[in-house]
Amino acid sequence: MTYSVTDIAKVMQTPLKLNSKPGDKILVITDTRMDPVLWQGLQKAANDLEIEPVIAIMNPRAAHSSDPASPIYRAALDPELDLVIYLTSTAMAHARITDDLIDKNQRFILMEELNPAMLGPDGPAGADYAAMNEVGLRIAKAYTEGDTCHVTCPNGTNLTASIKGRPGRSIAGIPIRMKPDGGGGCAFPDGEAHVCPVEGTGNGTVVFDLTAHSVGAIKEPLKLTIEDGWVTKIEGGREAAIWRDILEKHGDRNSYNCPAEISIGLNPKVTPTGWMRTDKKMYATSHIGIGDTIALGGTCHAKLRLEGVIRHPEISVDGQTLTRGGKILV
Repeated sequence: MTYSVTDIAKVMQTPLKLNSKPGDKILVITDTRMDPVLWQGLQKAANDLEIEPVIAIMNPRAAHSSDPASPIYRAALDPELDLVIYLTSTAMAHARITDDLIDKNQRFILMEELNPAMLGPDGPAGADYAAMNEVGLRIAKAYTEGDTCHVTCPNGTNLTASIKGRPGRSIAGIPIRMKPDGGGGCAFPDGEAHVCPVEGTGNGTVVFDLTAHSVGAIKEPLKLTIEDGWVTKIEGGREAAIWRDILEKHGDRNSYNCPAEISIGLNPKVTPTGWMRTDKKMYATSHIGIGDTIALGGTCHAKLRLEGVIRHPEISVDGQTLTRGGKILV
């Protein structure tokens, strides 16, 4: 199906209405790998809502968690801006720019890896965001009040980590502060509840079987061995080889930090596409991250942040089961 600028603009009004108001100034960061109809639709949506958009187009970044080109980076920190939108082919949620935006009390929306098909009327953009947030808040409460998180799956996943003292968050298209005195944001399409475990406490095995950053849809499961908070082994086929190569080429010691996040997807309108933007939001799945945790309030600053998705995890906190077999139980 072909989507026009007008089609995209209608859908893009949803995140703009949730995150901005008439008279605001917004910066849209995009790159030449993204379909131009996306930024054109976002520009039209902003203009229709009497919001002033500036579009900054750059070459694609070399890896996930890489900062935008320096002139765009500086523009994003302009104190006159009200909102920054990442409409890029690589994820920048855990790049240094996001840490700076949070520190400067700036708001942002993550739209990395977006494509027009994700914005169809029956797709994840059309979900009931208020209803997702109600479920997400219950999961977030369990995370916030818990001490230990346990993730298992028949695919071989068996991971434990401490979450003591770490806040759970529900992110469903509605902006949230990532720090009490700092900025924050959300994603679009959206729908997840997550926690950032305590660094150095993860132990066990994680097996991604749905989708992962930089590899897309997974054909041969991607297996991570975690010891005292570090990935010590990456096994599998093509997918594992790609991750090993990325980490060796662009990473550092801290890029092997794991788990950097344990999340539960909330969006019932997601069907797997091989793109992390929406697959990691799929209802009752879990995406687990490795690498940087600063944007989530953690203590590990790393060059990289990579995530993968488990399709049917069982996740419990202090013995309370939150999700199992494709269903959320709280």
